[in-house]
Amino acid sequence: MRKNYFAELRAVLLISAALLQGVSLYANTGDAVAETKGAAAGEVAQKKTTVKGVVTDEKGEPLIGVSIAFKNSTQGTMSDMDGRYTISTDVENPTLIFSYVGYTSQTIAVGGKKEINVVLKEESHALNEVVVTAMGILRKEKSLTYATQQIKSDDLNRVQDPNVANSIEGKVSGVVITPSAGGAGGASKIILRGNKSVFGSSTPLIVVDGVPMTNNTRGQMSDLATMTSSGVGEGSDPLSMINPDDIESINVLKGANAAALYGSAAANGVVMITTKRGKEGKLAINFSSNLTFDTPLLTPKIQNIYGAAVTSSSIGDMLAVDSWGDKVSSRSADNLVINVPLDGNQFGTDRTHEVYLRNSASDDLDDFYRTGLTANNSIALSGGTDKIQTYFSFGNSHAKGMIESNSYNRNSFAFRQSYEFFKRLHFDVSMNYVQTVTRNRPGGGTTGNPIYHMYMMPRNIDIGYYRNNYAIDGTWNSNVRSIYVLDQGKYVLTPTRVGLSGPMQNWAYMEARQNNPYWLMNQNRNKVKEDRFYGTITGRADIYDGLSFQARVSIDHTKYKKDSRRYATTFLPSTMDDYGNYWKDIETANEIYTDYLLSYNKTFGDFSVSATAGWVGHLRETETQKTDVVATYIDPNNQMLSTRVNLFQTNAGGTSATKTTKLTEWDKAALITAQLGWQEKVYIDGSYRRDWYRAYKQFSDRGTPDNYGYFGVGANAIVSSLVELPDWFSYLKYRLSYSEVGNSIPNQVYAKGTEDLKNGVVSPSAYARFANPLPEKTKSVETGVEMMFLDNRLNLDLTYYNSKMQDLYMIATNASGLSEPVNSGKVRNQGIEATVGYNFRFGKNWSWKTSYNVSFNDNKILETSYEEDGSEKLIYNDLMGVRVRYRKGGSIGDMYVTDFKRDAKGHYVLDSEGKPQLETEANKQYGVYAGNMNSKWQMGWSNTIRYKDFSLFFLINGRVGGKVISFTEAYLDGSGLSERTAEARLYAEQHNLVASGYGQASGPGMYLPDGSNRVVPIASYYKGIGGASPASSQYIYNGTNFRLRELSLGYTFRNLIGENKNLTLSFIARNLFFIYKDSPVDPDVSLSTANGAGAFEMFNMPSPRSFGFSLNVNF
Repeated sequence: MRKNYFAELRAVLLISAALLQGVSLYANTGDAVAETKGAAAGEVAQKKTTVKGVVTDEKGEPLIGVSIAFKNSTQGTMSDMDGRYTISTDVENPTLIFSYVGYTSQTIAVGGKKEINVVLKEESHALNEVVVTAMGILRKEKSLTYATQQIKSDDLNRVQDPNVANSIEGKVSGVVITPSAGGAGGASKIILRGNKSVFGSSTPLIVVDGVPMTNNTRGQMSDLATMTSSGVGEGSDPLSMINPDDIESINVLKGANAAALYGSAAANGVVMITTKRGKEGKLAINFSSNLTFDTPLLTPKIQNIYGAAVTSSSIGDMLAVDSWGDKVSSRSADNLVINVPLDGNQFGTDRTHEVYLRNSASDDLDDFYRTGLTANNSIALSGGTDKIQTYFSFGNSHAKGMIESNSYNRNSFAFRQSYEFFKRLHFDVSMNYVQTVTRNRPGGGTTGNPIYHMYMMPRNIDIGYYRNNYAIDGTWNSNVRSIYVLDQGKYVLTPTRVGLSGPMQNWAYMEARQNNPYWLMNQNRNKVKEDRFYGTITGRADIYDGLSFQARVSIDHTKYKKDSRRYATTFLPSTMDDYGNYWKDIETANEIYTDYLLSYNKTFGDFSVSATAGWVGHLRETETQKTDVVATYIDPNNQMLSTRVNLFQTNAGGTSATKTTKLTEWDKAALITAQLGWQEKVYIDGSYRRDWYRAYKQFSDRGTPDNYGYFGVGANAIVSSLVELPDWFSYLKYRLSYSEVGNSIPNQVYAKGTEDLKNGVVSPSAYARFANPLPEKTKSVETGVEMMFLDNRLNLDLTYYNSKMQDLYMIATNASGLSEPVNSGKVRNQGIEATVGYNFRFGKNWSWKTSYNVSFNDNKILETSYEEDGSEKLIYNDLMGVRVRYRKGGSIGDMYVTDFKRDAKGHYVLDSEGKPQLETEANKQYGVYAGNMNSKWQMGWSNTIRYKDFSLFFLINGRVGGKVISFTEAYLDGSGLSERTAEARLYAEQHNLVASGYGQASGPGMYLPDGSNRVVPIASYYKGIGGASPASSQYIYNGTNFRLRELSLGYTFRNLIGENKNLTLSFIARNLFFIYKDSPVDPDVSLSTANGAGAFEMFNMPSPRSFGFSLNVNF
């Protein structure tokens, strides 16, 4: 069945392509005939029409910069400082469109007039504006029964970011954007109206020109516990591969009610992206370029006073790995090179190496982080006739990262063409190609992360020397491996080492867990290349009197390659990589999406009817090859150890090094939606969709259906049209809607077992034990009002929502300690969203448009899973002393930590060295609620101030509440590297504060912050609460923050290179500074975009502060 289905989709695509080719030939033939007739009849000069006039507001003040354009054409102009304009065209019977920000657009037929004066009326809210809704269906904004918010291209690209998701931040109420630590082109997590799922997705569906995109983040961590043992370096997501300059608008369907037509993928809302299309008229060219310089917004405060302890012995000098030693300045200039013994097994007996120290330290991070550079350039061509319109664009985004050797490059091509025949047949073709190349993407964590090793370097290490000498030619021994050695005629398995040589890391510490940060940045290599082609063919036929049929076919082909090289002598948490290691991943994904929609739109007297019925099909096939090899030759007979190192080839490392997996997913649906309007005053609508999907086919043996139905209903009333309101009350609309929709299926649900290749035994997936699996389902109610006052100058949109998601997938731990999958969870999200805006006018030259949005979300877990005796099962994730727990009555993102062990008076219990102790009894661990990682309040304040041809835009946004955990601070404290450890030591020195009675740990002291007035050794205290096993409660901070998110100051040179050929030059900045924050790290950037990981910071790549220039030219 699957193969037949796939073949049918391919056939549809080929037929559509052939039809399109025929259409194109027909159009070209028509043009040729027309040209022949023109040549035969002789050239006839067309009469040029010239129109001029003045554009004013209702008070008679001239409006500057009003856009005046011919309908269905790229030809246009703008009004000057006196509101005057002049425009000419060769088109017969032209129609002019006058549009201006904050005013109602007017469309006027020229009809032979030479002068047209226009008065524009202010309108803060475009009541009759048509917006794109689910399935690409167009609806008047005032007819919608749910909350939606649109962002136009200008608002997205004032201060451009390579990932367009980051340009949404602060501009839409109820939307939370959390960038990962992946740098330019990295993923960003989008949450609409709170977290809804534990194991499944909480991110919205991404739809581009009506076609849903698979919304996965490459390299996303799914297990919090592995973040410390393996580096975190998440890759791209679909939005990071879209050229922002190709986007016409983004419409955010915030709730399940708005997205109900997407059925099983609608629970988290939808981000609808509409791209630019060709327009009728002469060739128009638009070029945009912006260049920004990137510096770290926030880095930890590292002390420069104390260094590592140096001790001498008969075998050489010993250097501690922390900074609890003497002052850096205490070492004499003639004693800055010491000899430290090397591990005899790894490097040979009696061998030492020189270590270079310094006696003065400065801010090494200034040299470690360079000034990054991000350039975005795009050129677009648009034009066409009344029958065919074409759009073509090329965009390049290039970023030189803030750490050495990191770069990102994206090239994108877009081609779109629209055809119209007989005024009834319409065809649209869209083709896109994107290639991204990322080198040495930064991330977080402690393993293989140069940021970790840079921050943790003792302050007396001469990093200037090691920056320039991170690699030398050297020799070392392999790790112990067992091979067969011939002994008296028999082969005996014998532990063996062999001498190796090649490029060797040069660092002060040649031991496990220690690496030169510049070796990791410049020697080890990581390259990711992704090629993606996606295209859509859409055909629409206007059959008869409001009845139309649309067919759409989309293909999406992606090839992903990742090449990673770790050189020999790189140190791991427990050993040294003796030969090097090589990874190569290749993933190929092919996706086909198709839908067929029959629509009817008709007005009968006072009633308007809009209805659509359709069918949707989707197929995705993925093949992944993963190679993981030791970078050397492996003897198949295991009788010798190779001396080759850094052999970065897929055929190195022996057999079974490459694993191949294949995955096929399909889903299909039938849908219907309808809307009934009365006098454009009252509207009711409803939709129903039934989804079939592969994930539940595997459970058919237990009677589980493979299809489920979802629906939504809504109504609104334009109250201001039904009843008479005071003059100052311009507009009032009330809306109400209800829906039941599904969530995307968690990947873990696919119950594929694992096979032992040696004996063929297959171990089934834990999900194969499900007795009655059901899809996650959301029931949501939403109500709101839209109001305008004072002649539409003031507008207010207020929404309340309440949604409950049931049948949540979770992994529960039962009373026996065994993990088992359950889908009995239930979560409620309720909240309010408000947006208020006002348009100020000050004379004819000044205007100020301001908008403030705020949202509040309250998340509550209503049900989890229970034992037979009614006790609640344990559902959690642990990371470095923090437990993210899901329990009834709590919220998604609740964190628990272990308290200090206390005596009868409530004072800390100390060990013999004075270190505070944590509770060790099982029933007391993770017993302290530390807060929730998600902030309840989000807000954004955007402002556009215009004076003549100057424009100033700034956006301030913030969050109130939520918690962030900095493990970086914990590590720095434990190693004596934080500023506060140095300040405590200086205070003890100045006040002769000594902690005695703690054996060899006795020394400079501090007052224990438990009210006991005891003095404990400073080093013992911070080693006790910090380090790799910290008292996590000491490193949880308030996530409340406000910042200047975007700033743009520009000037438009009008008619600089011809009529209506303008140039705009702007100074731009992003993430410029914090207005307020309470944490030592950026609380808005996460180590990972995975569920339950939004609060963790662990040697993250810092978020950039960007500033530069933007240029936009149209001609």
